[in-house]
Amino acid sequence: MFQIATGLPPVSNREDYLLTLSLFDDDTLLPVSLSGITLANTGASFTQSNWTVTDGNIVTTSTTQINIPTFPVTQSNNLTALPLTVGAGLAIKAGDPVQIVDNVTGLNILNGFVTSYNINTGALIVQIGWTFQFEIRRGGPRNSGSGYITWWDWGTPDDLGPLLQASFANGYLSLIDVNVIQILIPESVMKTLGSIGPFNSTQADSPGTYRASMTGTDSVNTRQFLIASQPIYDGGVTN
Repeated sequence: MFQIATGLPPVSNREDYLLTLSLFDDDTLLPVSLSGITLANTGASFTQSNWTVTDGNIVTTSTTQINIPTFPVTQSNNLTALPLTVGAGLAIKAGDPVQIVDNVTGLNILNGFVTSYNINTGALIVQIGWTFQFEIRRGGPRNSGSGYITWWDWGTPDDLGPLLQASFANGYLSLIDVNVIQILIPESVMKTLGSIGPFNSTQADSPGTYRASMTGTDSVNTRQFLIASQPIYDGGVTN
C-alpha cells in the first residue's frame, strides 16, 4: 500500500475500476494480516460451535456456531461484527483484544477486538480483522479562477462528499488474500461520473484528475493506507 501521496494509473469512466493493494511490514517486509483469521486448512472454510474465548486473563467459552471463511473475505462472509454468547458477569470491555479458538483442533483461530458486551446476558460483539473505506473525491480547481482560491487549500474541509466509495458494506471491496485488498467498482457506477469535458468551468462530476484515499480500522486502531491522484478519462470501453 501507499502511505504517501502517489499517482495511480489512469482509467476510463467507461470500464470497471480495478485496483489491487497489498500491505507489508516496513521492517520485516512480511505480509501484514488484515483478516484476523487463522485456518488449519486454508483451502476450506471451518464451522464449529465449541469455542474458547480469551480476553486477557478472562477465559470463557461459547457454543455459538461460527463459520470462519476462506478467502476472499467479502460483503457476505466478513466477521467484522461477529455476534456470540459467552459467560455473563465478566469484566469484558469494548476495545479489549480477544482471541477465539476452536476447542476441537485448536488450530482455527480468530483475533479481534470487543466492540460491545452485555454483562447481564453475555452477548458479545467482536470485530475480526479490518474494515476499509476507499473513496474517490473531486480534485482541485481546474483553472477556474485567478490568484488565491479561498475554498481550496491544505486542510480545507471537503463537504461535497465522495463521488465513489468501496467497502465491505457496498460489495465493491474484498480481501482476496491475507494482506491483499481488491477494489472493483463496476462500469455501471463509473460512468455516473459523466462526460463533461475537463475544460468546463464547473466543478461537476466530470472526468479529470481526482483524489483517491483509503483508511482502515480494526475498531481500535485507524490507519490511512492510501492518498493518491487518480486520472479518469471520459470514454473508453463502452458507449
